[in-house]
Amino acid sequence: MSVHGRPSLLKDVPPVRCADCHGTHEIKGKDDYDSMVFPIKLPATCEKCHLEKVKTRKGSDFIRQYEKSVHFQALDKSGLTLSASCSSCHGGHNIKRVDDTSSLVSRKNIIRTCGKCHVGIEKNYLEGVHGKDYVKGIKDVPVCTDCHSEHDILSPQDLSSTVYSTKVAAVCSRCHDDEAITRRFGMLSQRLKSYSSSFHGTASRFGETRVANCASCHGFHDIRPSSDPQSLIAPANLPSTCGRCHPGAGPNFAKGKIHVVSEKESNKLGHFVKRFYLLLIATIIGTFFIFIAADLSNRLRLKWKK
Repeated sequence: MSVHGRPSLLKDVPPVRCADCHGTHEIKGKDDYDSMVFPIKLPATCEKCHLEKVKTRKGSDFIRQYEKSVHFQALDKSGLTLSASCSSCHGGHNIKRVDDTSSLVSRKNIIRTCGKCHVGIEKNYLEGVHGKDYVKGIKDVPVCTDCHSEHDILSPQDLSSTVYSTKVAAVCSRCHDDEAITRRFGMLSQRLKSYSSSFHGTASRFGETRVANCASCHGFHDIRPSSDPQSLIAPANLPSTCGRCHPGAGPNFAKGKIHVVSEKESNKLGHFVKRFYLLLIATIIGTFFIFIAADLSNRLRLKWKK
């Protein structure tokens, strides 16, 4: 039984009847443009209750976020009826709560639900490390909504998108910097810290969108381990992966470590050379400051004598 068909446990929530969605005497077929459940008009039909009558844990603003999404824009602005509307994700008459394992938007089913439209992406995801663990039923693995959010799915080119170039690292770090998760699966930790300290991470923090982020090197949906010959970060593939941004990059170019947590441990010679130069630069600058201060003091002393 759907959430609409169950007697409401909340006294202030009115029951949902057929007429609320389909109308009364003016009922039209779902493929009729004038129907209340025609894809382009369905969001407004659902919002009649979900924005005003129904009080949810996430609030009405969460529902309204859909109006800013790429899915709604495709429906409302472009008239693309194939774009996802409410029933595309939640179902029609068989709508279930998100925490119901039979719900189309439960973690158990969300990949298949999004895959109805994004067939190629679903295939790539299931072939990657995340997808393989998802099939095994591992709950900690990220699914579509973990990276792209739920109602407010935006284009990767949109500054507000969760997968905008400069925000990708923060999204990935939710799991890859979580000590409990990294310990449970034997993964390396402090990925965000090590990326942020690199040239790529520093440039990204200052808003540079062309610099490499996690997805640039590891891929998007079909992320694979470096031991996989098809992985973008497999040793044999690194020159071509780096070459996307750095034309002409050869095997030696790709030998440098990207995620360096402790520079002293990974490259002792480089660490001491860097320290030496920092000390040298500080000494030179300090000497200049002392010289300028002494010269200024001498000029003032001569001026007072006059």
